[in-house]
Amino acid sequence: MRFKLRRNSFLPAAFLAAAAAFAIALPVSADNSAVTKAAANTGINMTMNGKAANPKTPPFLDKGTVYLPVRDMGEVLGTLVSWNVQAKTVTMRYPKLTVKLPFGSKSASVNGQPVALSSPLRMVDGRVYAPLRFFSEAMGTEVKWEKSTQTVHMTKSDDYLRLTPYAIWLNQVTHDLYLTKDEQTDVTSIGKLDAEFKGTVTTDGAVRNGKNTVLTFVDKYANPQPHYDVYALLIRNNRIVEQKHAAYDRRYEPNTSYYQVYDPKGWIEYTVLTDGKIVWVYNDEGKIVATHDLQELTKEDDVFGVQFVGADYLVVRPGRTGLLTLVDLKDNTTTVLADKLLTGKDLAYARDNQTPYPGDTLSFAGDMGHGIVDFAYLSPFQKNASSERLTYERPSYAEERKALPKERSFQEMAASCAVDTVKSVHMQDGDITYKPLIAANKQDQEGIRTVCRMLKKITAEGSEVTLPRIFPETFFHGMSVEFTAGDSVSIYRAEGTKLAMGSELGGKTIFLEDAEMVKTFERLKVSSNN
Repeated sequence: MRFKLRRNSFLPAAFLAAAAAFAIALPVSADNSAVTKAAANTGINMTMNGKAANPKTPPFLDKGTVYLPVRDMGEVLGTLVSWNVQAKTVTMRYPKLTVKLPFGSKSASVNGQPVALSSPLRMVDGRVYAPLRFFSEAMGTEVKWEKSTQTVHMTKSDDYLRLTPYAIWLNQVTHDLYLTKDEQTDVTSIGKLDAEFKGTVTTDGAVRNGKNTVLTFVDKYANPQPHYDVYALLIRNNRIVEQKHAAYDRRYEPNTSYYQVYDPKGWIEYTVLTDGKIVWVYNDEGKIVATHDLQELTKEDDVFGVQFVGADYLVVRPGRTGLLTLVDLKDNTTTVLADKLLTGKDLAYARDNQTPYPGDTLSFAGDMGHGIVDFAYLSPFQKNASSERLTYERPSYAEERKALPKERSFQEMAASCAVDTVKSVHMQDGDITYKPLIAANKQDQEGIRTVCRMLKKITAEGSEVTLPRIFPETFFHGMSVEFTAGDSVSIYRAEGTKLAMGSELGGKTIFLEDAEMVKTFERLKVSSNN
């Protein structure tokens, strides 16, 4: 059956890089200013399958020929468009179709076969335009020009839907799936989605993890309450190798699809699929390395949303109670987190609430190590408030935490800071990481001395405040100083010319206004490519 599609994509880095690459403007054209003016003031309207289409770049009419912007029209038609600077060629990719348009040529290549163009490609203000007839002859699109209303009418079969930008197509009729890893690679068939859609279908996007990619579809319909059929696919080597189906009533929160475990040799990544009752864990070779029976572990005959899978625990939400639950695989205990983290009316709400669905508003936030797990909580009684960060300490790690070094104050860490007491300094700006300073490397020791001077000055001259424990609006931008004693402290840029010592997550923080120190802080950042 036909179905509606809404995008909600979390794209792997390769897909995002492709998107960013094509955002670069094409080289400026030598077409004359008269054509440029015509393109800016065309008054030409467009429709696609009877509905108004509004390309970002307007079409234009020149010497009796209507020209359409190739990139914008490619997106309207559901294709992936790329520009090869060296070859001066536009490529449009689609399931079972690859069209190449060399700039200056009188023909295009459609699946390797030449197709004559009624007029050459034009380039205006860095945008490539193709004659109207091209979209009919090469793209299998019915195109009509209505001169009286200055309207281009385009009609095209919509069997294929592009689900996430630059990446994935689904045939609505056959459920065949196609993808391309980037804008320079032809679209390939990866197999068929085993599903029978009944309502509005969305996709949580493709999450790439090493050699594995997980693609999730959600089919929402009334049954009679909101019902969600969730289809998760494991994709390897451009083929669907595993499919799982979970069904949820009233509430659906995206299931986790991967997790990482730190190893001295580097991070080890795992991929996760679930049917709401069993959790399957796959390694980077696509082999199942663990299975978790949630009904057996929780002693509940229910269907579970899976928020997180760790090395020795899971965070799940039973459908009936809706109360976020931690399953500790280390001691085989199950903990309802609301009972440990909430009090008063917040706990009563979690226990008694039924609207719009049962349960609490807790969600997994992060594993802080040593059995310490953080959760986000947005109280239903605090309107327009940000999420509070709450901490749960797993009892199974109590002895390990006792053995940890005594927590030191900022002043104690700053006073002891020296080349022989600092293990390393790691720096980052969001997803950009810089060369770390390693105390064992002689060439890094002066940088570590500089960091120690910064710590001493901040603690001696700064102002200490206690901030609420919330979630930062952006990823971490700063440095983490790790001591040989086992503890660490962060320094990060605050507003203006302030530096902060503490955690962007809140708690005790020292601020110091010092423009020169900010410059020193920035100079310590050296690209890891250098």
